[in-house]
Amino acid sequence: MKKLIALLLISVLILALTGCSGKSSGSGKRNVKTVQIAVPTAEKPLSYTDENGKLTGYEVEILKAVDKKIKGYTFNIQSVSSNAQQVGLDTGKYDLIAEGFFKNPVREKKYLIPDENDGASLIRIYSNKKNKNLNSVEDLRGLNLVPTDANGGMYYILTLFNKSYPENKLKIKTTDSGLSTADKLKSVDSGKYDALILPSNLGQADVIKKEKLNITTSEPVLVIPTYFLLSKKNTKLKKEIDNALKELKEDGTLSKLSVKYYGEDNLKYKITDLDY
Repeated sequence: MKKLIALLLISVLILALTGCSGKSSGSGKRNVKTVQIAVPTAEKPLSYTDENGKLTGYEVEILKAVDKKIKGYTFNIQSVSSNAQQVGLDTGKYDLIAEGFFKNPVREKKYLIPDENDGASLIRIYSNKKNKNLNSVEDLRGLNLVPTDANGGMYYILTLFNKSYPENKLKIKTTDSGLSTADKLKSVDSGKYDALILPSNLGQADVIKKEKLNITTSEPVLVIPTYFLLSKKNTKLKKEIDNALKELKEDGTLSKLSVKYYGEDNLKYKITDLDY
C-alpha cells in the first residue's frame, strides 16, 4: 500500500510539472507575433522555388536573415502572384510584401516603407545589333522603345528622369498588355523595337542565353534603391526591420547575398539622384 501511494504521488508530481512546463511554453508562443509575408512566385533572382522545392531568392534570404535578427516576431513567408500580393497587403491578409519595390509618393502615402533599402535595382539598356552602342539613358532619345507597363515602377522612374532632365526627354510609351520579360527581349531582337530599358533583376541574362538572342546589355544606367512594403499598422515592426537591415549591410550579409543571386554586389553602385 505504501508503495502504491508513493507511485501515485510521483505520478501527480510529474503531471503537475508537465502542466507548468506546458503553460510556460504556451505563454512564450503567445508573445511572439507571426508576420504574414508575401513574395512573388517566380521572380528569379528575387524570389523563386529551387530544384528542391525550397522557396529562395535574394529578398527571401534577406527576410530570413532579418527574422533571425529581431525578437518577438516570426516570419511566415509565402509565394503568391504579384496581384495577390498587393490585394493581400491592402486587405490586411499580409503584413509585408517584397518584390524589389521602388519608392514613390503613392506607395509612401498608402504603406509604411522602411528607411533602409534592401538593395538596389540596376537598370540597364537591352538593345539589338542596329543599336548596340547605347550606354546612357540620354542615348535613348528619339528611339522606338519597348512600351513600359502603365502601372509599373519603371514608368514612374522614366517619368522622373524626364522631369529631372527635361533637355533629354524620352518618348515613353505605355501598355497594359502584361508582356513577359522574354517577349519584350524578343521584340528587341527582332527589330520591332530599338531597345528596352528595364531593371536587370528579372532574369534577362537567362532569357538571352536560352533563346540565343542577339542582344547587347549595357552597364547600369540608373541605380534605384528597392524596399519592402508594410501595412500602416506595423510601425514597431518597421523600426525593427530598419535596425536589422542596417546591421546586415554593415556586416556584409546583403552584399554577399547580392553576389550570390545577382553575380555582383548591387550595393556598391551609387544611387541615381532623381528629382522625387
